[in-house]
Amino acid sequence: TRAEWELAMCREDARVARYGRAASVLVIEVTLPAAAADQRHRRRVATAIRSQARETDRVAQVSPDRFLVLLPETEEREATALADRVTAACRDALPAIARVRAATASPAGGGSLADALRLATARLET
Repeated sequence: TRAEWELAMCREDARVARYGRAASVLVIEVTLPAAAADQRHRRRVATAIRSQARETDRVAQVSPDRFLVLLPETEEREATALADRVTAACRDALPAIARVRAATASPAGGGSLADALRLATARLET
């Protein structure tokens, strides 16, 4: 749920601030034509994302077409590699008519994971 996601973000922010450890966020957007946008396809996307994520990663579906992944202990370049794998897995799981996009970000210079999430979302929109 969104509340669980927010709690996980707060906890990870505190860990990053206290220990200076890496963390990243991944935003995945999957767009299907209305005729193909059913729950079966969304389950396929969720399964594809979870198949690439680690046990310690937190995956949340925040809208019908948007998923977020919280990546503890992950530098941005590692998150980008995961984004590539997730994108490929989603494309393999969906009809060719689907559009899958992903973007990542890490907190910079004392920034928060919420800042990183805004940056990743902005990157996805461009």
